[in-house]
Amino acid sequence: MSIQNPQSLHNVQHSLQAWLDGSGNAADLIQAFRVFCKDSQLPEKYGTALENVLSRVESSSLFTEESCSFSKKDLANALSIWLEKVQQYQAKEHS
Repeated sequence: MSIQNPQSLHNVQHSLQAWLDGSGNAADLIQAFRVFCKDSQLPEKYGTALENVLSRVESSSLFTEESCSFSKKDLANALSIWLEKVQQYQAKEHS
């Protein structure tokens, strides 16, 4: 798959893993995804979908895991799926 900026993809994947394993924070994760989305010059629908998930990440960071209705694992999965869709889109656009 062709990615416009492999370093940016690596950064966002690293931020996602760090957030999942507890060594990173939500603010860094959100920033990494927003930068990646902007740098990737994606259609608006990708940004809208991403912001939907990131708003839940922001909300979940305000509460403890027990009191929040958003599962960290589910949010990470949603972000991973979003990344896969971006890679598919970019591969299609550059083929």
